[in-house]
Amino acid sequence: MVKIDKILRVFPKKTSYTPTDPLVYYPYGQLTAPAWGLFPEFDEIHISCSFSWDKQFCEDLAYQFRCTQDKPVRLGGPAFGSNAVEFTQGLYLKRNIIFVSRGCNNQCPWCIVPKIEGKLKELPIVDGNIIQDNNFLQTSRSHKDKVFEMLKTQKRIQFKGGLESDLIDDHFIENVRRLSIDELWLACDTDGSLKNLEKAASKLAKAGFTREHIKCYALIGDDMNKNEERLQKIWHAGAMPFAQLFRDFTDVKTKYSREFEKFCRSWQRPACINMHMKSGTDFRNYGV
Repeated sequence: MVKIDKILRVFPKKTSYTPTDPLVYYPYGQLTAPAWGLFPEFDEIHISCSFSWDKQFCEDLAYQFRCTQDKPVRLGGPAFGSNAVEFTQGLYLKRNIIFVSRGCNNQCPWCIVPKIEGKLKELPIVDGNIIQDNNFLQTSRSHKDKVFEMLKTQKRIQFKGGLESDLIDDHFIENVRRLSIDELWLACDTDGSLKNLEKAASKLAKAGFTREHIKCYALIGDDMNKNEERLQKIWHAGAMPFAQLFRDFTDVKTKYSREFEKFCRSWQRPACINMHMKSGTDFRNYGV
């Protein structure tokens, strides 16, 4: 069995989540093999692909790597339907970013998680301050209690995966009140989700959390005016909205007009959002 510290991990591009240790390589769109002597000794190369529109590039990269050295090259990641049960903490994400579960029991038509990861599976708990679960609140109460116990030793805690608003209960509220919370991310992807979002934000506000703590993902991309109305309602509910353009999970990245791209960016920057909500400034004048 190959040791974790002997795997060279390759990612199409660097993000705030990808590891930064010496056995990590980012080709940044270049289909050329690196100077292998620059890396510490390794036994395998793992190319990790998160998005389906990067699959062809990663496949071509794997071919280049196989042609230029004799170590095994493995190609995987969410875009290739890698088995979530085989997920190894700290290998493909920074070590402070953890999953305490994978999968989801919902069947939202716009989400590919159940297709790739299947039903919810609880994972062994390791130390970390950023919980990246797709649906942490679907885990059992006993599992959540173990996570909360671990988080008592952490600072600047973030629940980044998108908490399901209708599952935010007194047990969750009581526990997060006792933690060093930096961000709590909810999700409101449809107009039908607004009522539950408003209830959840109200509960969190009563527990002492403000818009600085309460963030909310909002899937957009169909009707700009209706999308903006939902984003405004999220802000009025007490959460900071964060727009995300819907991307179809095909090998071609979904394209949007420049105006829609600009609109989305204007709803991803708190300063722009606050200006818009407080002074009525139109997003087209933000210069984004």
